[in-house]
Amino acid sequence: MPENQIPLNDNDREFPNEYTEVERPLLSQLHKMGWGFVVGDIDYPQKTFRENFRQVILPDKLKQAIRRINLDSDGNEYLDDVTIERAITDLQRTGATSLVQTNKILTEKLIQGVHVTRAEGGDTGRQAAIKFIDFEHLERNDFLAINQFRVDMIGRTGFCIPDVVLFVNGIPLVVIECKSPSIADPMNEGINQLLRYSNSRPEVEEDEGIEHLFHYNQIMVSSWFYKARAAAVGADYEYYLEWKDTSPVSNSEVMRELGKTDSQLKSQELLVAGMLRPAHLLDIVNNFVLFDIDNGKLIKVVPRYQQYRAVHNATTKLQTGRSRTDGAIEDQRGGIVWHTQGSGKSITMAYLVRKMRTTDNLKDFKIVVVTDRTSLESQLKETAKLTGENIRPNERDRRGQESASDQMKRILSEDGPDLVFCMIQKNQQRDLDTETFEYEIPVPPPKEEIIKAQKEGRELPEGTTKTLRQTVQNYDSYPELNTSEKVLLLIDECHRSHTQTLHANLMKALPNCAKVGFTGTPVFKCEGGTESIFGGFIDKYYLDTAVNDEATVKIMYEGRYAEGLVERSEQLDEAARIEFSEYTEAEQQEIMRRYANQTEVLQAPKLIAVKAKDMLKHYIGGILPDEFKAQVVAVSRQATICYQQSLSNARDEIVADLENLDRSLLDLSDEEKEQLDTYTNFLVKAYPLLEKIRSLEFAAIISGNHNDPPSWKQWTDKANQEENERLFKLPMSHSDPEKRSSLAFICVKKMHTVGFNAPREQVLYLDRYAKEHELLQIIARVNRRAKGKPCGYVVDYIGLAKELQEARKAAEEGGDTGAGGGRGIEVVRDELPRLEDRHARVIALFSDNGINDIRDIERCVELLEDEKIRADFLNKLRLFLWSLGIVMPRPQALPYLRDAKILGFIAKVAANLYRDEQLNLLGVEIKVKRLIDEYISAQGIDPRIPPIEITDVGYQEHVARMRSSRARASEMLHAIRHFIRIHRNEDPTHFTSLSQRLEEILQELKNNWDELERVLHDFIENAVSRGRESEVEGLDPKIQAPFFGLIKSFFDKHNNTDLKPADEKFMEIVNLTINLVEHIQQEIRVVDFWRDTHSRSQLETWIYNEIRRSRILPREKALELATGLVDLAKHRHRWLVS
Repeated sequence: MPENQIPLNDNDREFPNEYTEVERPLLSQLHKMGWGFVVGDIDYPQKTFRENFRQVILPDKLKQAIRRINLDSDGNEYLDDVTIERAITDLQRTGATSLVQTNKILTEKLIQGVHVTRAEGGDTGRQAAIKFIDFEHLERNDFLAINQFRVDMIGRTGFCIPDVVLFVNGIPLVVIECKSPSIADPMNEGINQLLRYSNSRPEVEEDEGIEHLFHYNQIMVSSWFYKARAAAVGADYEYYLEWKDTSPVSNSEVMRELGKTDSQLKSQELLVAGMLRPAHLLDIVNNFVLFDIDNGKLIKVVPRYQQYRAVHNATTKLQTGRSRTDGAIEDQRGGIVWHTQGSGKSITMAYLVRKMRTTDNLKDFKIVVVTDRTSLESQLKETAKLTGENIRPNERDRRGQESASDQMKRILSEDGPDLVFCMIQKNQQRDLDTETFEYEIPVPPPKEEIIKAQKEGRELPEGTTKTLRQTVQNYDSYPELNTSEKVLLLIDECHRSHTQTLHANLMKALPNCAKVGFTGTPVFKCEGGTESIFGGFIDKYYLDTAVNDEATVKIMYEGRYAEGLVERSEQLDEAARIEFSEYTEAEQQEIMRRYANQTEVLQAPKLIAVKAKDMLKHYIGGILPDEFKAQVVAVSRQATICYQQSLSNARDEIVADLENLDRSLLDLSDEEKEQLDTYTNFLVKAYPLLEKIRSLEFAAIISGNHNDPPSWKQWTDKANQEENERLFKLPMSHSDPEKRSSLAFICVKKMHTVGFNAPREQVLYLDRYAKEHELLQIIARVNRRAKGKPCGYVVDYIGLAKELQEARKAAEEGGDTGAGGGRGIEVVRDELPRLEDRHARVIALFSDNGINDIRDIERCVELLEDEKIRADFLNKLRLFLWSLGIVMPRPQALPYLRDAKILGFIAKVAANLYRDEQLNLLGVEIKVKRLIDEYISAQGIDPRIPPIEITDVGYQEHVARMRSSRARASEMLHAIRHFIRIHRNEDPTHFTSLSQRLEEILQELKNNWDELERVLHDFIENAVSRGRESEVEGLDPKIQAPFFGLIKSFFDKHNNTDLKPADEKFMEIVNLTINLVEHIQQEIRVVDFWRDTHSRSQLETWIYNEIRRSRILPREKALELATGLVDLAKHRHRWLVS
């Protein structure tokens, strides 16, 4: 088919399927946006511009592009063939050992180009700068989509066929997997396939894909049309997100492009228009791709749609708004970017700097970044390397003896497009003249003393006096330093920065600068100053939008105070009686009512001890099973230290109680356990976690001053704090001890309540007053996404429900649209209707099919033999268990536990019978899965043990215990298929033959269960269990016969024949087999042979040469067979070396 023609009709595809519903609309839209198109071919690599299927670059396309886009000063092509070959060789050279490292090196080369020595021309021997992509002239690049793009594995037999690959100048930048909307869980199926292709599935240790296709990759897409998600190479499932905006192209323009009038754009159409339009894709590669270190691991980051939109909005306004030198009273080129906490605000700032440096009208700006976060500074410095930024202050600046303030004044006064970091804490003036003011005021006696005096009928105690002291620093204000309009002030957390003296100084020093402020919390109406300084909003991204986009998780609010922990809880009442034992009960209640929020009460050690134990119980019951972590926000530094100690004490108490627990209680039924007193019930449920509880660690992180007790040093020392931050971010479980940590709680006052990014933190225990920005910033610590984390929890011990409601309301109103802000925060009860609905849906799956009681396990399992019903069951069960995990361990979950256990049991039986690993409920919250696993174990199935294999001793006895011939035949059928599937690579021809014979049996005996049972029993005994019989004299059935079978199958297929022992070529192949296997046995005995890619490649080359000498196959087939024989040798290693 000629290039650019998309096939619309295909006799093999007349019914709706993956191609008609997803792939073809995608290719059609790409074509309308300017992409060329070629139909892939799985037999002839030349049809996709390659010499062989291992190549992932299209060599001729790339050579033509290099020649076309690299022009001399007169605009003429000048590069010779040898220089072009050198550039391609340099491009492919990385020296990296991991996929993401390789991708980083190649991405930088794609952006920056390479320098190679010229081979011909007037400048022979001189360095030539070679670009592979022309980011400035779109029309000079070649954009090509190829569907069904076959790529052969390296060093192994087999190949993969990604659905669509997008090439720019012959370089594969985008890989797209399309899935039919009719299959179960199409999104995760597509993502799983992408991860398999790129050798990125964490649960699979060995190579299984075509990793070399992804060395140049910039975007990976999984789509089933109605949902499409994208991520960077190396990203796990939870980082694939939708792209929901077509900016800077309008929605209406995209609608016209697609010929739509009234229907909405679907997810795939939005993503293709927003990310894959040629201009947008090159813009993303050039300006919006970052690499970062996360917990010691290199990761790649691609933009989210709101980041891309915000940067374009900002750069447009910077270019079109009026400046003061144009006559505006106030600069009109800036504004506020309000992107909710956890949605990547810091990265958006880095993208803006990158984009400005490639935009003609903005590349000369001096950019002054005002922040108090060193993490943001590091991130911007890393991305600045790609654009060759002059970062200030630099080493030369630091050699002088200036103060930080004087140094900054000098740098700001200089001309030039520097990237200047103005760290707030470094530039606050400290050693200037001060003036102290004092005023003495009367202080009444404590109210509890007044109450006591009134009770005893004695004279009221006298008050005291207190001296108020205020020290005022006489700041020397910045003079006017730079009047250029080509200066941008980039302000982090602008809602609070404008109150800083430093910010005011910068405004005075740079009178004509543009100002762009970033905030993660809304600008409240009462803060008109922020908008008046920065201007209107450039872009908004609300909390609920981020939750709906799955960019963040929703926050579930629990008011322990509202439930009576402060006013009515028995435990806290007991603490009050101890702390204020000299007062009557009524007086104690009055004191608690009036002063429970005051610092003196909130930091009372005995009160903290009660709250700490309650927190730890809550954590053990709902958070620890999934191995997430917690933060406590306390009222003072003293209270913070006290919480650390009290949590440690509470852990020791609970461990002691668990060790002394009556073990007979563990054997009670669930109903009997619920009859136990609350604490004993907690201990029974917590007992399986004893070792985890024993290992829990707690740290405090507070600022220090000169008068602190020596014991506080461990919590104020900066090095200790950084180490505790690192440990807190690590998972609790990991095979490498250096990559796990049992530090489960950090206790803080103000530190780490802003800008602290720890995805493994799921719960925040709030025990100090906060409001508006601060409150929203504090609770946002738990909204970061992490694998297996459905939501974050805020547990309020001080009673801030009203303040939170006001903050949310003010956020909505302050956003000047009244829409969106704040609904990403829910109380736990909001999940109950979803739990009820999802439970009803999974039960209805059975009742709609005539099964009214899920306790009829056999009928339920038989129903799940149908793959579509099984897939529907899996989706509905996962949603039900997801909601159950949010509500557990609260009492509202109790009515659903019985059915969850039975449904989990049905899933496990079906997983064993149908050998369907998806039914093992991977991804379900650990605490829910443990509940189900315990029930399954009680029913006689160990959930950790895989299904019994047909070769296991006792398999026939296992089958015989089943009730009906249908059940027995079904078990044997699925067991045989599973056995063939997992062993096929050990002997491809033998197991292919078995598979064909099995399908013939099924066709002959369809629905004749009695006869099918008998035949399958004989099939297992005679064909499967015995293995390959000796078919050829002189060949060992376990050593040489599998290799002979593979060689013969290649020969037979190529020559359309079926060799017999009497044929002349038959003995030639026998002798070739013996020769090859003998050599393979010698080579692979070397320790770690299969990890040495060079040795493996040498073996493959030797086998290829031997096959070519034998003249039994042409060159291409010989290469394919050599790869297959090496792969077979790897799978038969234990037989070959024994």
